[in-house]
Amino acid sequence: MNTRPRPTGRGGPDLTDVALLAGGAVLATAGVLWLGVALACLLGHEPIPEGGLLVALRAAAHPADPSSVWPDPSAMPATSTYWLGTAIVIALLTGAALAAWRLLNHLTRKHATRGKLRQLPGMATPAEVEAVAGRRTLRARAAIVRPSSDRTAAPQDVGYRLGRLRGRDLWCTVEDSCLLVGPPRMGKGLHVVVPWVLDAPGPVVTTSTRPDTLSITMRSRRTRGPVAIFDPQRLAGLPGGLAWSPVRGCETPRTALVRARGLAAGAGFGRTVSDSDFWAGQTETALRCLLHAAALDERRAVDLYRWSLNPALAEDAVTILNRQSKAADGWADALEASIHSDPRTRDSIWLGVRQSLAALADPDVLAAVDPPHGAEFNPTEFLRGSGTLYLLASAVASGSCAPLVAAFVEDITETARAVAARSPGARLDPPLLLALDEIANLTPLPSLPSLMAEGGGSGITTLAVLQSLAQARAKWGEHAADAIWDAATVKIVLGGLAKFRDLDDVAHLVGEIDELTETRNRGRAGEHSTSTSVRTVPVMPASVLRTLPFGTAVLLLRQTKPTVIDLAAWTARRDASQLRIDQQAVEHATATGTEVPT
Repeated sequence: MNTRPRPTGRGGPDLTDVALLAGGAVLATAGVLWLGVALACLLGHEPIPEGGLLVALRAAAHPADPSSVWPDPSAMPATSTYWLGTAIVIALLTGAALAAWRLLNHLTRKHATRGKLRQLPGMATPAEVEAVAGRRTLRARAAIVRPSSDRTAAPQDVGYRLGRLRGRDLWCTVEDSCLLVGPPRMGKGLHVVVPWVLDAPGPVVTTSTRPDTLSITMRSRRTRGPVAIFDPQRLAGLPGGLAWSPVRGCETPRTALVRARGLAAGAGFGRTVSDSDFWAGQTETALRCLLHAAALDERRAVDLYRWSLNPALAEDAVTILNRQSKAADGWADALEASIHSDPRTRDSIWLGVRQSLAALADPDVLAAVDPPHGAEFNPTEFLRGSGTLYLLASAVASGSCAPLVAAFVEDITETARAVAARSPGARLDPPLLLALDEIANLTPLPSLPSLMAEGGGSGITTLAVLQSLAQARAKWGEHAADAIWDAATVKIVLGGLAKFRDLDDVAHLVGEIDELTETRNRGRAGEHSTSTSVRTVPVMPASVLRTLPFGTAVLLLRQTKPTVIDLAAWTARRDASQLRIDQQAVEHATATGTEVPT
């Protein structure tokens, strides 16, 4: 059936559209005038007048006495109040329109910027990323990374969500190790740490210098298993914190070695100290002997603290090691050699011992590491019960607890390795998540390079959060920092980095492309010549990396080409409303020092 087109007046605008626009403008004007009258009546404590939009429009033709047009002029406000209400409505609507326009413009520019970043030459295509980090690929590896699961397992049971690309979720498996690099206030906790802790299918150990992750995730994690808080400096102030003894289990030499290594790591022998490795090793030797002696003689943490104050007091530990038949061979001689060495060497060693145990001078800290007999934290039960452990400590406070935190984490990871070795497939199932937020500010964990390299094969997922690569070099040293970076199968780099070396390293890792350049030359006789050459340029220059928009990141996933992804904030989750309620409840409990409601 043929239809006849409407006349448009010789190529001019459609008269019907013009009429609709005019009618809409008149209707909008009448609506604004009526809202102004209603507001004026409210301001004058008068009831809303009878009469509709047409009456309000007619009143605009009588600006000196608009009330005369309405059915009951006596019930109308004064003329000044009448037009004041209209002016307020116009101002509010204008402000709302400007705000909406600015928001729309901001979102348009942000989406345009993200679109340009994803379309840079040399970046991975959505199909390439989907083939490595999509749901189907994740489920195909389910039986490998978690022997108790299969292809029907939910993605969050066998992996962690990294973000989104073109509306599709991207995942890494629980056997991947992740390194998140971003400066402060760039959303590391908002987009990665908190979501990973919430979605972890098994036990979780998370470190932090602030109780923000604790307040958001604590009540949700209670539904998965027991929750414990090791807060020796009372940063959160919640009652009933966990008590963990560094002496427990050290009658076994292997345990004493692990604890001493963690304590010595926080002693303060930074890379600027001459022969730092030598002094750290000597401190570790003295500490393992003291821990071993304290455990064999059933001493408490306060005895360990007394021994650290003066080498002469540590003669008691030598006597214990010589007297106990279960003492490790040669350990008494090693401790005695440290005590009776050259005075300058002895004083340097004992300085490290004192710094490792300096936090025990705080009565609150001492109480947190000296539990009553039978109430000690059991890491094996914690792992089997899919518990959640929050480690809170400040690295800048007097008497830093960094050595204790390092020893605690080393204790748990060593136990996790032992449990995994006796499990099917030599893996923890469900896997353990180590969410090491602010770990460089807290303590340079000695085992972090090996955890990043081989932890995934034992069912230990490591998420290390750093503020910059320079921070890692300062805390772990050049070679160990490189090992951490190389071993991370998932690298997430946020915007805002300012160190050119770090930006240049990431830019080189993202890759380079060949770019054709054309040069035009003009001779003296007016002759023109053109030459073409090839130059190598980075896919994403340092200036582009630094200015990545908030909520986006460069993803380097195993051997796949780099890509820019949209991170997923916990505030956009389906359960965000409940999480906010939980956060308010925990924050109220921390402010008042009361129990967190269940």
